[in-house]
Formats: sequence, C-alpha cells, structure tokens
Amino acid sequence: MTLLTFSLGVLALLIMPGPTNAVLAMASAGITAARLLSLLGAVLAAYLIVIIPVSGIAGPYLQAHPVVAQSVRIVSAIWVLSLALKLWKADPDAGATKIGPRHLFVTTLLNPKAIIIGLTMVPAVEAPLALAILSFAACVTLTSAIWIGLGRLIAGNGGGMPLLAQRCGSAVLMAFSITLAVSAVA
Repeated sequence: MTLLTFSLGVLALLIMPGPTNAVLAMASAGITAARLLSLLGAVLAAYLIVIIPVSGIAGPYLQAHPVVAQSVRIVSAIWVLSLALKLWKADPDAGATKIGPRHLFVTTLLNPKAIIIGLTMVPAVEAPLALAILSFAACVTLTSAIWIGLGRLIAGNGGGMPLLAQRCGSAVLMAFSITLAVSAVA
C-alpha cells in the first residue's frame, strides 16, 4: 500500500461515525481555541499510544490470544455505554456537557478503529514508519476537526448542545456499545 492509499484509507475509516467522533461532536459545545487543541491532542495521543505498539508488538499477541482481544472489546463497550448514560442524564440547560479531553482520550484508546489501523494498515504501508505516522496524524487532525465542526453546527452559537442532539448522540454511543459487546461474544 502506498502512502497515498494508506492516507486515503485512514481518512475513510476515521471519518466514519464511531465512538470518538460522537464524543468529539458532543464535546464541541462551548468550544474555545484552548479546548479545541486539548481535544485534538487527546485524540491524536490516544490513537498513537495504541497504533504504534499494536502495529509492532501487540498484533501477533492479540491474534494468538483471542480472549484478550475480546476483553478489550468488552471494556470498550462498557466505557462507551457509561459515556452514553452520562450524556443522556446531562442537563443541557446547565451549560456545555462536560465531556472533555480525558473522556475523549479513554474513548479513543478503546476505539476499535485504532486496532484496525495498527494491525492492518500501518504494517502494509510501503513508506518509512515516521512518514506513515505523520500522515496518520494529519488525517486524525483533519477528521477530528470535521467532527468538532459538525458538533458546532448542531450546537449553534448558544454554546450548549440541544437536548434532541444530546439524546441522539447518547443513542449513537449506546448503539456502538451494543455493537462492541456483540462483537466480543460472537
């Protein structure tokens, strides 16, 4: 896979709705420049913490130990469900829902997209690892900014996420949680 096809593949995978993107959109209410940078940094750091070791070390281990891979999916499902419940219960009139960089970091650490990229895409790229990681970082920044922008469009200038959007975001996270849980036991 060339660097271009790697980058396009990463963009296609990362732009798809998922737990990280849903949390990015919901965390965009009342965003400032500092908050934007902290959200982008949290996503990028979490992805890199997973992808670099998975692409080099964990891939063979996870393939040899499917119970560990299932456990990761179950923990991911539980975390995403806890975020969904927090979002469902949050009072939109009390200001921006406090889903911040810490929540986003953990959600991204547990995001199955990171494992897919680390296990299948990074090892297949025919470019120096540093160049692939740089390209990946650019893709993460672009797609994260798009999801934050989408969240801002939904939230409007009021700074808070409308209750309907908040409940839809919660429902999306619940659906991802169920999907992860089913994939762990199937």
